Amino acid sequence: QCLIIAAGQAVVAVTGCADYNVLQNNWAAANQAVFHVHFHIIPKYADGSGLGIEWKAGELVGGEALAEAIKRAFK
Repeated sequence: QCLIIAAGQAVVAVTGCADYNVLQNNWAAANQAVFHVHFHIIPKYADGSGLGIEWKAGELVGGEALAEAIKRAFK
């Protein structure tokens, strides 16, 4: 089993939260303060408390070309 899923399940079991968010930031502009890979497991409760995320999605133009460019850049 994936360690992140197991850790999330442990957080649910111990805190009694309804669900959880897994957050991973990359570099300063994305609010990363400790520059190594790490994950935050944040309890999300039935009353809505926990991590609040507001995502203002826009229209993706050129998505297929972007996906292909990312595939080529993947090392």
